[in-house]
Amino acid sequence: MNKLLLSALDSEKTDRVPIWFMRQAGRYLPEYQQLRKKYSFWQMVTESDLAVEVTLQPIKRFNLDAAIIFSDILVILHGLGFKVSFETGPPVLDRRLRNFSDVEAFEQSFTPEVIEQGLPFYWQALKKTRAELDDSKALIGFAAAPFTLASYLVEGETSKFHARIRGMMHSEPALFQRLLYVVSQATIAYLNYQVQSGIDVIQIFDSWADVVSPEDYDRYIMPFNESIVEAVSRWAKVIFFCKGASIHHDALERLYSKGASALSVDWRMSIDAMKDRAVQGNLDPAVLFSSPPAVKKAVGSILEKRGHKPGYIFNLGHGIYPETPLENVEAMVNTVQEFKV
Repeated sequence: MNKLLLSALDSEKTDRVPIWFMRQAGRYLPEYQQLRKKYSFWQMVTESDLAVEVTLQPIKRFNLDAAIIFSDILVILHGLGFKVSFETGPPVLDRRLRNFSDVEAFEQSFTPEVIEQGLPFYWQALKKTRAELDDSKALIGFAAAPFTLASYLVEGETSKFHARIRGMMHSEPALFQRLLYVVSQATIAYLNYQVQSGIDVIQIFDSWADVVSPEDYDRYIMPFNESIVEAVSRWAKVIFFCKGASIHHDALERLYSKGASALSVDWRMSIDAMKDRAVQGNLDPAVLFSSPPAVKKAVGSILEKRGHKPGYIFNLGHGIYPETPLENVEAMVNTVQEFKV
């Protein structure tokens, strides 16, 4: 059976617009909240049966067209020997990379086998999810883009300003580029194992791209984005999400020529500003805090702009917020699924 999402990524004409949304398995769902009372976030990520259960919850409730594995963009660092704590909420790393010695030690400790052997729970969760998921549904794996992951490695936690990583980019460009190179190589290996474990689509998240100027992003960061997309697009379809697509649009367009199947854009730009290539997005998650009629209107506006063209996937412009009212999520999904292409 053809997977609707894959057909859209090939820019084929589909009977309806496919829909999935970022962070779709999570805290807005009452069934997730029930599990969360019993288990920590890290338990739910690292115990494969729990990860599978959480991954499938939104599919069972909404009949969405893709499942994205329940995990975190920093899980790769667990496989690389870092300790990542989620006990107080936002992640905190046990060490930071601030100089050449730090980066050299990180580079010397990395091999693809280290990632494979360090994340058995993740490969099991992917394989089990693929086995339980209906053949018509795509399975999405993911990773952080190089700059986003490097920011955590340098800052050591979720940063408000990303000042140290940006300062390194300007004051020590050779160190910055060496760090992004090593991160890129580790990420390519990580995504390769995801493909081997059964995923159909890779989404790469550049969640902190909007803190960098267009000139710096194009000069210092885009070459590493391009290298990852070019490598992993040989194995699976690739969606590149950039928070900040409105300011980095010209550079991001090059990713199509490197093998990206689609760009996923945030809500800060109009979906009809994208060229007639596969594109994903881009409802403002805050719209889901309005009312069902308002949600239907906003979703309908996006669909009218782009939904009649092949190669469109409906999604949010960023992850769904934790306290999103369920009736508004239902209104969004129903509006998309009932839309006549």
